[in-house]
Amino acid sequence: MSSHRRRRWISIGIASSVAFAGTVAFVPTASATSGVTASLPARSTSAPLVGEVSGSGQSVVWEQKTSSDTRPHGWLSVSGGTPQDLGAPADDSEGVSVRTVSVQHSVVAVATSTNPNGALADHVTLRHLDTDQQETLAVAYDGSGAPGDERYRAQAGDGILVQQAYTDADSAYRVRLVLRTAQGDRVLLSDDEQYEVLASDADGALVQRRTAPGWGHRIVYVDFATGATVTVAEPDTDELPQGLEFTPSHVGVVDGATLTEWQRSAPDAGPATVTLPTDKARWISDDTLAWYAWSADGNELYAMSRDGSTPAADLDGTFRDVSVGDDGRMRAALYRPDVDAAVQTLRDGRVSTADGDASALPAGPARLDALALSGGTLYTADDSSRRSGVLLSSGLTVGPSGASATAPSRVLAYRTGIVHQTLAAAGNRVLVEQGNAYEVYDKGTPTGVPLQLSDTSGDQVVDFDGGHFLLSDQTTARNGTLLLYTVATGASERVPAGSALYGGALYTSVKEATSGWSIRRTDPAAGTTTTVTTVDCRPGSLQVRGAWILLTTCGSASQGLLLKTGTTTRTTVDASVLAPVLGTGVLYTFTKDTATSVTLNAQVLGVSGATARALFVLPERADTAAAQRWAVDREAPWAAWQDDDGVTHAVWAGAPSVTSASVPAGFSPNGDGSSDTWAPVWAYNRPVTWTLTLSSGTTRVRTLSGTASGGTVAPVWNGKDDAGGTAAEGAYTWTLAVKDTATGVPAAGVTGAVALRRTAPAATVTAPALASDASSRAVIPVSWAAKTAGVTSYDVGWRVATRGSTGAWTLGPLKTWRSRTTTKSGSFGSSGSPVTPQPGLTYRFSVRAHDDAGQTGPWTAAVTSGIPVDDRSSALAFHGTWGKASVAAAWSGTERVSATKGASVSFTADGTKLRIVATRTSGGGRFAVVVDGVTVGTVNTYASTTGHRKVVFTYTLGTRVTTHKAQLKVLAGSAPGRSTVHLDAVMVTR
Repeated sequence: MSSHRRRRWISIGIASSVAFAGTVAFVPTASATSGVTASLPARSTSAPLVGEVSGSGQSVVWEQKTSSDTRPHGWLSVSGGTPQDLGAPADDSEGVSVRTVSVQHSVVAVATSTNPNGALADHVTLRHLDTDQQETLAVAYDGSGAPGDERYRAQAGDGILVQQAYTDADSAYRVRLVLRTAQGDRVLLSDDEQYEVLASDADGALVQRRTAPGWGHRIVYVDFATGATVTVAEPDTDELPQGLEFTPSHVGVVDGATLTEWQRSAPDAGPATVTLPTDKARWISDDTLAWYAWSADGNELYAMSRDGSTPAADLDGTFRDVSVGDDGRMRAALYRPDVDAAVQTLRDGRVSTADGDASALPAGPARLDALALSGGTLYTADDSSRRSGVLLSSGLTVGPSGASATAPSRVLAYRTGIVHQTLAAAGNRVLVEQGNAYEVYDKGTPTGVPLQLSDTSGDQVVDFDGGHFLLSDQTTARNGTLLLYTVATGASERVPAGSALYGGALYTSVKEATSGWSIRRTDPAAGTTTTVTTVDCRPGSLQVRGAWILLTTCGSASQGLLLKTGTTTRTTVDASVLAPVLGTGVLYTFTKDTATSVTLNAQVLGVSGATARALFVLPERADTAAAQRWAVDREAPWAAWQDDDGVTHAVWAGAPSVTSASVPAGFSPNGDGSSDTWAPVWAYNRPVTWTLTLSSGTTRVRTLSGTASGGTVAPVWNGKDDAGGTAAEGAYTWTLAVKDTATGVPAAGVTGAVALRRTAPAATVTAPALASDASSRAVIPVSWAAKTAGVTSYDVGWRVATRGSTGAWTLGPLKTWRSRTTTKSGSFGSSGSPVTPQPGLTYRFSVRAHDDAGQTGPWTAAVTSGIPVDDRSSALAFHGTWGKASVAAAWSGTERVSATKGASVSFTADGTKLRIVATRTSGGGRFAVVVDGVTVGTVNTYASTTGHRKVVFTYTLGTRVTTHKAQLKVLAGSAPGRSTVHLDAVMVTR
């Protein structure tokens, strides 16, 4: 069913967004270096208007122009499938509206002409979608207007409606409306001047006729089956009524909030009147009415149930026009965030999400209004599919397979105007011109205070950092200043011409009292100003990125100056063609190839050996007032341009960079099957060629090279030198040099060191036999050291024997005390110790070493250290006369003292070695040591000077831990005054 065509009453809607899904793979082009260019196809052309869309069930047809140099073609989509090209239809530019492509009841009609110049239709092809059969009905159009001359007017299911000229019985010139099918013709209306079919389907048609006599206007419904007609309106002119209804069951006229309608099944029964919920109604299906309402974002389409049982709701998206198909469904050509320009079915007054209810439009020529890059995001502003523009963004990436761009998605819609040349981007923010206002959007949401101006036609945004922008306006030409605008507050001030923004700061050049110039940095928030550097030439406009500062000119208009703060680096830059542009890590310059051809070049900064390389030839503007069709990214190494076919290309302009690295500190080529080679891995974001140089001091030992097509550099060194000999053990320096295989641009150099060791690392460990040898408390000092070169860290372990429930002593497992420690000593029992050492237990310590080659050596033999049993322990049984003494230097601060001959102390000795700890003094006496009833030794504790915590007796009990009875007996003194025994502690090694 055709939708209603209107003259002189136009509803202007604004399509709200264009969005795509998926990723666009890179497409190499001849204009840029192969392998580092991503290309985005031209965006869709204007969406069809209501008179160009026809729908029936899941079948939709429309007219669309997809090339700048051809006529519109007809397109068919079934169930939302890929559009099928129906070819160029006949011309329809006569005085009445004629749809040359339509679909009704699964029959597609295409009116064409054999005249290659595209004259009016002389035949109509009918294609039956259910059977895929087709037939052609001829139209006798010859352009003469004489009797017999015919005009195609509309489809009628599997037939067509033809206006046919004839002479009546009175020889008067007349026209009639004929229904033509494969079975023949049938006259529906006659005796008129002209017919325009406003809507039709297989059952009937709404026809506007110019009637005789008087040639007035009359709109009638004609039923094909019966030939009955009913007049629904008689306008005074050819302007249509406010609204017409033509649904599967009704026809009618909307006047204000009143609908007068007839049932199509019984038009002679007379009309009924329906009061509508609103006088804005324009399109009505069987159960839904819709209307436009103006909003800040354009003409929004609202819909509600025809009887008012559901409230009005704003449909998703903004619609340009709506048609009603022969199935009673409304359809619109629209833009949504998740759908590109599409013919979309509306169900229940809402945009349908059912499969097959959206038919994407094929791509066509785009018109670029602005182009910007920021941080690897490409922004494009165009109005190729809207009366005002949309801003799209696309993420750019580069990898071993080349450059790629995500499919564009909508950022925002422009509200006013049709050309938007002003576009700047920084981070997630964009600065756009909306009419005569500059507005900033953060991820598509307005932020800050817009800058309202009366006229922006001569303005130019000079710089933008997300929070501020510099504007060259009408005042600039008069007083040599720029307007600095703060987005968050709306504050503005005048700053010197040539200023630049970076990192929230303002950079300006100031002439000193001498001939020099200072480059100064001002923090707008803090109000502080510092001098960054000085130059001895008159600076032109400044550009700042990181530590780099570019003077677009320096004294001479043809020469710029690049400098790096904190250094004396000064490099002249050619500015004779166009002013150079400073990006983050990249300098863009221009060279002239011919009188009019200019090439954009890029040079990576801070990388030794990097030179400028050509990116692309700058495309020409459509006219002098149009926006540039190219841009560079000042935050990431990208540049972009749009070609004459509307395809946008983004070129990666950077150097290869490391995305990950795994570099072993060393290796041990000793043939043991572990770390016999050094195999570092560097992953680059590009295919690269590489050279790895290994040196000992200033002597080059080995050079390895290769190509990493996937970007992964993985050399292997087996410990041999270039001559095949065995490289000596020791530390080596390495240098990795990398270049992009496609562009030849070098990457930043990477250096480091690697250790080559063939001998496993070894260590030594020491500890006192008894803790009392070193201190008066239960802390064991342990030290360790390297026995081999290259040791970097140590593991320290300990073991202890404990008595189980059966009374047997068992040596426990080796436990970790220190892991990968770089210290060389520790106190077992101090803070951080895994346990508190217990009296009577023997602790064993072992150490192993790790070296700079990644090797781990064996554990050392254990050294033992015991914790003596103090004289106060209940394990010691004292007999006879013994005194107690507090002595700070003694073990645990006490001693047992006796000068009585025969006094004794007894204890059980379960172990392999017995040690007696006592104090030697000038009055020291003697005692006997008895083991299992046998005297095994006599100890004299005399000494000229006092010595605390001395091991005065050692006796081996055996090689296995067995139980022994031990006793110490005080003997008579060896001399007068030498009879006192000072017993401190007893230790049995287990």
